[in-house]
Order: sequence, then structure tokens, then C-alpha cells
Amino acid sequence: MITRSVRIGVAIAALSLVLSACGSGSAGNSSPALGGAVGAAAADADPNGHLRVGHTVATPALNPHKMPSAPAAYPYLTPVYDRLTQMVDEDGSLAIAPMVATEWEFSEDGREVVFTLRDGITFTDGEVLDAAAVKATLDHAKTAAGSTVASTFSMIDSVEVVDPNRVKVIATRPAADLPFVLSGVEAALISPKALDNPDLDINPVGSGPYVATSVRIGDSVTYERREGYWDPAAQLSKTITITGIVDDNARLNALRSGQIDLMISKIGQYPQASALGSGYGFFSYPPAQLYTMAMNIDSPEFSDVRVRQALNFAVDREGINSSLLNNQCQVSGQPLSVGADGHLSDPPIDYTYDPDRARALLAEAGVNGLTFNTLLGAGLSPQDEIASALQAQFAEVGVTMNAKPVDLVDMTAQFAAKAQPSIVSVRVGDPSSAQFLNRNYTVPRLFPGTLPAEFKNSLAPAFDPNVSEVDRTAALEATSAVAVENAFDVFLCAVSTQFAFADNVIGASNMGVSHYTGVMDLRYVGVAK
Repeated sequence: MITRSVRIGVAIAALSLVLSACGSGSAGNSSPALGGAVGAAAADADPNGHLRVGHTVATPALNPHKMPSAPAAYPYLTPVYDRLTQMVDEDGSLAIAPMVATEWEFSEDGREVVFTLRDGITFTDGEVLDAAAVKATLDHAKTAAGSTVASTFSMIDSVEVVDPNRVKVIATRPAADLPFVLSGVEAALISPKALDNPDLDINPVGSGPYVATSVRIGDSVTYERREGYWDPAAQLSKTITITGIVDDNARLNALRSGQIDLMISKIGQYPQASALGSGYGFFSYPPAQLYTMAMNIDSPEFSDVRVRQALNFAVDREGINSSLLNNQCQVSGQPLSVGADGHLSDPPIDYTYDPDRARALLAEAGVNGLTFNTLLGAGLSPQDEIASALQAQFAEVGVTMNAKPVDLVDMTAQFAAKAQPSIVSVRVGDPSSAQFLNRNYTVPRLFPGTLPAEFKNSLAPAFDPNVSEVDRTAALEATSAVAVENAFDVFLCAVSTQFAFADNVIGASNMGVSHYTGVMDLRYVGVAK
């Protein structure tokens, strides 16, 4: 029996994440976005407009099943690929919404979800987007050789075609998170005939609102509006060009000189980007991503929980935030940011700056003169500055941290392979707190240590669609408490996604994905007439 239908325009509180503190300015403040065009209606968009965007990441290959990083690829893939669901901004809050699926229904045990598909959608090669096409994409994502997204769908047991307009996804556990998971670019719907195309990296074949007309990997992608798309509001611009401008100063200068209209702003750029003056706007989303020093808790250096707790007490988070991060990072000694479901108002351990307690814990653990290596992305700011601050603060309690800058991909690979015991990095956000905790701490490449059994046990109820909001929040809080007490990371602070833009840009403050991760969704962004 199928129950609990989620339909167009109906908000399901038990399945939606609401983030607070939406606004611009410092991470803890809420205020209107700068720039008169931000709140303008979509009707004010220039139908022939060309939106030019500067991204912090160089243009990746556009094959959704071979991408090395989903967040990095998200802005480049969403113009050309639809998903079953999407995350949207609803009056400053984040919500799950229909996309190709018009509704979805959970079985009584929460392990099966039937998605009903929108009629008349086709891929750019003319193939029909029906239930068989959805099954083909999800099966390929899970099983294709070399798929980089297979782990995203580890909870999916099988996918069945009910009829041409309905597809059933069967999970291995209660899966309240499934509609959220399927909103990500890992679940981009690819034409069945193109799944194994050797040129899918540069010739994407999706059903999205745009067609990629020029793909230059490592440089830029240009998109043109696709005629007849089912959601004209997702096509505010006639043309979109995304250029990867990794250097922060070069990206800001490109905005100032009029070469681009919109850019992602790093928090280290806040003083300049937020004060560009007349003709420009600036917007800051709620803090969601977490700067951390992630540790392999099985490594000899960090196997004793008292050592991990000591390092957390050794960190002056407020000092790092004020001196390095322009007070744009929400100080946090836990995995979930303020406003996220499951954030602990009363954590089991409050990791304040307490060097004496850090020294006492190290002595209790019998540790004298601890030395360890930490990797960080070469040239990656502000992680390089954060690593230097951590070195100095750890040294005050008798701990030596050797920071080693390496290529970002190599950093991730070495940590996953347990070749190095720690990295200074960002734990990227997710649409829901349950997803964030599950992905960041149960995926071995992101958390290569042995996970305490109580973490998964306490998290399990959060995936049950039959669980009440109160019980779901309690499960998330219990799970967060396990991460805090066991000091899974050296937790630092939660960072916002920030944008600077020309003041004729429409929609910069209403991108759903920007609520939880440091990227953009340009489908509802345009330039004014």
C-alpha cells in the first residue's frame, strides 16, 4: 500500500529542511540584500540577456557519472540536466520541490517511493524521458565501471518501471532522504542512448532548460536557451556563460571591469566584495558548510579520543574567525550549524578555547610531544591561513602539526587511502541534516576511521518517513552528540555561500542550492532589461 503523497505546491514539514538567518552581511546577521534588482520579478528579466558568471572552480568534464566532485560540477551540470526533484528557495528558506517528478509516495514501511513523472519531456537527442529512462540512469549511476557517484545511491536496492509515467525506487532501509538525494546532480537524468557516449564529457545529453554550445574543460561553458522547455521560469537568460576563475583577485577584478555579472565571493574577500559601491550587490546565504580538520580516528596519532578532544580545546575559533575570516564564519564546536535541524544548544562537550584543559587531556592520555601531518589543498584560501593558525595554536599545548600543501584531488585520495592522518578542509553541506551526517561520517573516503555503532543507530530514525518531526530532531541531536563527544573532527566554524554581482542581476539571493553548499544554480538567474 502506498501512502503519504507529496504533491506540487504542498510543503511536507517532516521532509523539508528549514534554515534560518537568511541575509547578507556578517554570518550571524540578517539584513536585506544590496542591489535594487535582487528582488525584481522574473518578468523584469531581459529575454535576450547574457548572464556571465565567474566560478571558483575550473570547468570540469560534464559527465554526471564520472565527475570527481559533485559540488564543483553542480553549476555546470544543472543548466543541461534535470533531476526528479530539486531544492528551491521559498521566501528565504530551503524546501524540496517537484522537478521531472510531479509527486512521490512512500510505502508504509518507508522503503519504497513511487515517483510520478511529468508528461511530454524529451532529451536533446529526441528520446522520451519516461520511467524506463529514469531507471536506466539510476542503474547506470550505481553499476557503471568507474562511476564516481555509486556511493551516493548505496541505499537504493533496485529501480522498477511501474508504467511509462511512474517509477518505483526500492531502498534497503527507510528512506525519507531519497527525494533529497535525487535532487543532486549525481541523479542527473541522462538520455539512455547517451549513457556510455565517449564524448559525454563535452556533449551532455540531458532534458534541461539549456543546451551547452561551447564546452572548454578547464576554462568555460556557454549555454543557450532550449526552446519548448516545460519550465520557462528556469530560462531567465537567453545565454549563460560560466568561466572558472580560480584566482580570487582575478575573479573580483573581472566583476569590477564588467567582464562578468556574478561571482562567488570567498569569505576572505568580504571587505572588498561587500563594499563595491554603486552599481553592485552582495548577498550572503545562511552558514552551512563546516571548516574542519578532519581526522582518521584509527590512526596512531588520533586513536585516543582524549587527544582529539584536546585538539578541539586547543583551538581559538573566535580568534581565527576575527583575524582570518572577517567574522564571516559562524564559530562551531559541532558538525551542524545554528538553525540546522539537530544543532545542539547544549552539546555534551562545549569545545571552548581552553589550552589548560587541552594540556590536561594530553597528559591524561599519556601523550608528550605529539607530532602529526596534515594535508591541505595547495594555494587554497582560506584553508592555508587556517592551517597556519592551527599550527601555532597546537604548538601552545605541545603539539606539532606539519602542514603539507598538495593538489586537492591528491589530498582527498591520500586521506581516503589512510596514507595521511588528517586534512584541513570543508565538510560540504547537504539538503538535509540527516544527509549531511550520513554522507560526511559514514562514507569511508570522507571519514576513513571506524565509526562507533551508536552513530548509525541513533541516525537511523531520521530516515524513517513515519517518524514525527520531534523524534526526527531528537535522532539528529543524538547523532550530533556522538560526533561531538567522540571528537570526529577538530570543528572550526560554519561558512556562508556569498555572491557579489552587478545590480542588474535577478535571482542571486534565491538559489536553493546556495543555502547548503558553496555553489550556484543559475536556472532562475538573469539580468534585468
